[in-house]
Amino acid sequence: MRAPWTFADAANAALPDGEVLLWWLGQAGFLLRGAGATLLVDPYLTPTGARQVPPPFPAADAVGVDAVLVTHEHGDHLDVDVARAFAEAGSTARWVVPEPVAGKLEALGIRRELIEPARPGRPVTIGAVRVDPLPAHHGIDMTDAYGTGAEHSGGPARFLGYVLDLGGTRIYHSGDCIDFPGLADELARLDVHVVLLPVNGRDAEREARGIVGNMSAEEAVDLAARAGAEVFVPMHWDMFAGNPGHPSRAVALVERDHPELAVLVPSRARPIGVRRFGPRRPGVA
Repeated sequence: MRAPWTFADAANAALPDGEVLLWWLGQAGFLLRGAGATLLVDPYLTPTGARQVPPPFPAADAVGVDAVLVTHEHGDHLDVDVARAFAEAGSTARWVVPEPVAGKLEALGIRRELIEPARPGRPVTIGAVRVDPLPAHHGIDMTDAYGTGAEHSGGPARFLGYVLDLGGTRIYHSGDCIDFPGLADELARLDVHVVLLPVNGRDAEREARGIVGNMSAEEAVDLAARAGAEVFVPMHWDMFAGNPGHPSRAVALVERDHPELAVLVPSRARPIGVRRFGPRRPGVA
C-alpha cells in the first residue's frame, strides 16, 4: 500500500495539460494546483484535540505556495497558526481574504503588500489564475446568521466564496454558505465545472449552541444541478463531532435525481486530477 502523499509529492507531481490537481485537506481545506500556480483554500492544518482527522501535512511544508485564499474568519477556515507559520517563514504567498478580515492577517504578521482584500465584483489574478469572489451567506454567530456580514463591515461582504479559473477548469469553493437567490444563476453565468459545497446542514439543536449552519446534502445537490456543474465535491462534514455531516446522502440523491452530475468524495490521503469535461455553453466566455 502506498504511503500517504506529502505536500512535496503534490507540489512536484506531473500534471497533464489542462488538468488541475485537487487535494481535499479535510473540512473546507483544499490544495489546488494548475495553470502554473499552487493555491491553498481555507487550509485548517493545526493539530488540535477537537479534530476527528489529522492534518495531511504541517503548515510549514506549504509556505512556498503562490497564494492562500480564505473565505471568512472562523478558525477552521482562517487558521491563525497557519498564518503565523507563513509569516515566521518569510513566505511570499499572497493572501486573498474578505476585505473586512484583511486587518486580522496583518495582525498575525502577514505583510500588508501580500494581502489582497477581496470583495464581490472585483476579480483577483494570481499569475494565470483568475479568482472571482462571490458573496456567501453565513454568520460570525447566530446574531448575524445567514447574511453576507456587510452590515458589520460598512459595505463589503464578510463571508465569501471563490470561483477559480485554472487554465479553463473553473472551480467554485463556497466557503461556509447556504443557498440564496441568484447564486445558481451566477455560477451558471461563470460556467463553473466543479463545485465544492458543504453538506453538514443546520438544525435548531446546533443553532442553539451558536453554530451557524450550512447547506444540507439536499440543498447542495440541488444547487450543483441548477448551476450546471459537471462535478460536485461534498465538503465540511468530517472534522468535528459536534457539527457532523456525511456525503452518503448526497451520493444517493445524485444517483437518484441527477445522473448528469458526477459526485466525487476524494481521499484526504492523496490528491486527484480534475478537468473540464464538456464544451463551454454557448455564449459563455
